[in-house]
Amino acid sequence: MLTFNTNGMVPQHFAFKDPIMDYVFKNLKPEHFIKLYQCCKYFYAKFRRNIIRNLEIVDDDEAETLDPTNCVISAWNPVLSTFKDCWITDSFIARESLFRLPEFNQCNIKKLELCDPIFWEEYVTLTKSETVEELKILELVYISLFDGLCASVEQLLGQVPNAECVEISFADFTETSCASLLSMRRETKFSRFVLNDIMGFRFFNIEMFTEFIVKNAENDCHVHLTSASFDPMAEDYTKRIKSALEAKKNDDRIL
Repeated sequence: MLTFNTNGMVPQHFAFKDPIMDYVFKNLKPEHFIKLYQCCKYFYAKFRRNIIRNLEIVDDDEAETLDPTNCVISAWNPVLSTFKDCWITDSFIARESLFRLPEFNQCNIKKLELCDPIFWEEYVTLTKSETVEELKILELVYISLFDGLCASVEQLLGQVPNAECVEISFADFTETSCASLLSMRRETKFSRFVLNDIMGFRFFNIEMFTEFIVKNAENDCHVHLTSASFDPMAEDYTKRIKSALEAKKNDDRIL
């Protein structure tokens, strides 16, 4: 974490008029804060916003590194609760279950990787800025642990409209999932889309899902599907989607 003292600090005077400086200060991005902090104590004294570029949560027996560029901390470390006032900017990787994820004031991560189960509220905290570009979920996101209710695939994707690379394990489909995916607002095209161990495979509508992918993916998007029930149709569905993307690529070449 960044720290500072006031030794040698003097009031700052800028050549620009106050309205200009107010606009600059209100629109600063994390990379701007970092540069300003490095050049003058005044800026940290003014904003007092600690910035963590890459935050990784690990088991309690792994080495920790409390560094603002690459911070590695145990899920059991009480210091983690103080990170709620930090600005998480680039990536968040959870390699251990989170029991008390801080309600970050600002979280604008581009890469999110979850290797252990978390709760829906925690997932919303990490994705509410809609800045995630790379999503990797290897475990369940629970809406209710008591009922064993987990987030459906459209709920997970609905939080990340700018994600280009997506990998979701135990992706849960319901009766309305494919229809919801088709009506979903997307800001970017998928370049990689992988669903492993699909649950609720009986609700998987290949026609609607193919339409969703063709509509929202690059022509050369890598697509792969597997079923939790080891349904051999998952491989056939993957081939059908790839064929649809190839057909779209050929149509675009003609146009």
